[in-house]
Amino acid sequence: MVNFIDKWKNKEKEPSLSSKIKSIGKPSENVKEQIDLVIQRLDIQTKKLDIAVKRFENRDADLFQCVVKALSDRDRARANIFASELWEIRKVEKMLMQELLALESVSMRLNTVSEMGDIVTVLAPAANVLNNIRSGMSTILPEAGQELENIGSLLTDIVTSTNQSTEMPVNIGTANADAAKILEEAELAAEKRLREQFPEVATGVAMSKKTSIEA
Repeated sequence: MVNFIDKWKNKEKEPSLSSKIKSIGKPSENVKEQIDLVIQRLDIQTKKLDIAVKRFENRDADLFQCVVKALSDRDRARANIFASELWEIRKVEKMLMQELLALESVSMRLNTVSEMGDIVTVLAPAANVLNNIRSGMSTILPEAGQELENIGSLLTDIVTSTNQSTEMPVNIGTANADAAKILEEAELAAEKRLREQFPEVATGVAMSKKTSIEA
C-alpha cells in the first residue's frame, strides 16, 4: 500500500502529457534572454542611426537651398558644385535610411520569436542582414558597424547552439533569400521616403546638375 502511494505521488510530480506537448518547440528561458538582449542592443543602434539620418537630412535641405540660391544668382558653376555635393550626400543618406529600415525590420521579426522553429527561420536571416549592412555602416559609423558585427555573431551562435540541441538544420539558401528580401524591402522603402521628403531633389535639380557636370 505504501509503495502504491509513493508511486502515485511520484507520478503526480511528473509533468503531464499535455504540458509536455505544450513545451515542445518553445525556446528555453536562456535563449529568450539572449534574444531580448539582442533586441535591446539593436534598438540602441537604431536610435543612433536615426540621429545620423536626421543629420544628413538637414545637410541635404541646406545644400538644396544653396543650389537654388546659386541658380537664382545665375551662378551656374557654384550651383554645380553644391549639386555635386548634394548628390553624394543623397547617396549616403539613402544607404543610412535603408540600413535603418532593415534594422527596424530585423528587430520586429526578433520580437515574434515564440517557437523553437522560429530560431532558424527568423534569427538566421537576421544575422545575414546584419552581416550585409555592417560594412556600409563601418565606413560612416565605425562603432555602429563593429556593434552590428558583434550582434550578428551572437545571433549566429544562438542559431548554432539551438541546432545542436534540437538537431534542426539551417536552410542556408532560404536564410539568404529571406535576408535579401528584407534588404530589398528596406531599399524600396528608403527610396519612397526620400522621394516624399525631398520631391524637388529626387525629380530634377540635383540630378540634372550631376548630369551637366559629367557631360
